Amino acid sequence: MLVNELKQELKKYKSEEKDKIIVELYKKIPKSIKEDYDIDNFIINLNNINSKENKSISMDELNKQVTYFIECANSRLYVQPNRIINKKERSNWRFKAKRFYKELNSFLPNTKDGLIATYLLTKLYYLLSYGSNYLTFSSFNTFGALGVRQSEYLENIMKRKLILGAKEEIMKDCVNLIDTYYDPDISHMDMIYTFISCLNTIDLKNMAIKVIEEKILDKKSKISDKKSFNYNYELETMINYLTECALLIYIALYEVDNGIKFFHKYYIEKYIEVKEYILLEFLELEEKYDYWIKEYEKNMDKINYRDSLKEKYNEYKKGNYEYSVN
Repeated sequence: MLVNELKQELKKYKSEEKDKIIVELYKKIPKSIKEDYDIDNFIINLNNINSKENKSISMDELNKQVTYFIECANSRLYVQPNRIINKKERSNWRFKAKRFYKELNSFLPNTKDGLIATYLLTKLYYLLSYGSNYLTFSSFNTFGALGVRQSEYLENIMKRKLILGAKEEIMKDCVNLIDTYYDPDISHMDMIYTFISCLNTIDLKNMAIKVIEEKILDKKSKISDKKSFNYNYELETMINYLTECALLIYIALYEVDNGIKFFHKYYIEKYIEVKEYILLEFLELEEKYDYWIKEYEKNMDKINYRDSLKEKYNEYKKGNYEYSVN
């Protein structure tokens, strides 16, 4: 039923009958929907809400609110009892986050206020990324609560930053966006492909590879036997994610051989057969079958490939690229 049709139907009823309809409809609204759309507050403060919706907020005020929100969250004030953030506000944190995300994105990125908005969006992004792995709010599902996937949020910030031009400092900021905690509900490959999709020129792609390599070298320098297993594991995992990203950028540049060299140089894996298997999977994913065969044959005398790869090799040599192993 369209809104106009609804209005016509409601004209048939008396005031008390409309009240009954509202009550019955309210009963049928799931609790999660009531919370997401703040239905209770809408009913209680209809006039106030309408006035707030028509009132635009200044960047100075928004900056203060977002900064304070992030400071409180980092101080764990949204997950433990305290006198600063009351219980109701702690449970309704997502309403603030949603409002901040919407209002910050209303500022054009290439304006003075827009630059501040992008900075605050980035700070909020890191907070939600951390909160998806370490309890910061009432739920680990921080991006789900916001209603925006982490990869979607990443794309939004990157586009806001890159619209300012192909500068190395901007690219460093962009690479930092994938050097963070990943939402467990999203694949790291979604993040990588989203990142690459924003690199719409050859210059940006080459610049990204340069910055990624610098970041990998910095992370490798921090790996030490004196550090804890978890510390080194996190470093190695991110090094591998960044290496995969660089490989895929090279492939996008039609420089597959350089991508393979980069992968061999930086990807960290104890077992050579596993490392080769991962590389071949990427070449297969990108449908680079000639390079797949070349890479396989180059190591036939060094590696005892698993049976599934041997079967694939035999089929690919025949030109049967639709072959797959169940």
